[in-house]
Amino acid sequence: MELVEGISLTCKIRLSRSGKGLLSRMYASKGYALDTSLTHLQNRSSLVVQINGQTMGTLSVGVDNGDFAAGELYPEFINGLREKGAVICEFGQLAFDPNVRSKRVMGAIFHIAALVALRLRGATDIVIEVNPKHASFYQRMLGFVQVGSERVCERVGAPAILLHIEAPTVFAQIKKFGGHPELASQERSFYPYFFHPKDEDGLVRRLRGY
Repeated sequence: MELVEGISLTCKIRLSRSGKGLLSRMYASKGYALDTSLTHLQNRSSLVVQINGQTMGTLSVGVDNGDFAAGELYPEFINGLREKGAVICEFGQLAFDPNVRSKRVMGAIFHIAALVALRLRGATDIVIEVNPKHASFYQRMLGFVQVGSERVCERVGAPAILLHIEAPTVFAQIKKFGGHPELASQERSFYPYFFHPKDEDGLVRRLRGY
């Protein structure tokens, strides 16, 4: 699925002028303007997606600082990772307008989030706490694995489960499928819509300049 004709995805990279327009330039040849908005606040980085100047989605990447949202509901699993010396990042505050249905756009956003977590923050593991009805989406489209039974999240008063993926798994999928949308017919995840691995170093250099 592609963006509806005439609608562009625009974001403002607020932390580096050199990075502004990066995704636009990379995707200009594909017929639409694509950019990202990335801000860093202490232990959390936030991506903001805008379409025609309106915010259409958000995604945050939080770094474990001992006071982790997932650690409140699933302390046994998070503490187990900590004891192994893992560096944990948590995806959160994920919300996208239902009209954003482009796998290419979603792949780009999740790839940027993965780069922030794995390359900038040095994460060895990524976790995400989601409503059970949304779990299959992350398992199917990104390869997350359920590691916690359903529990009630008191913060939002709703059921939740914990999903987890290791850095080597993400890197392996990017290496195999990234930058190859023609493989989408055999690989139904977002990974074929990630950037090509050869583009990662350039992206990381710009992200590190923020």
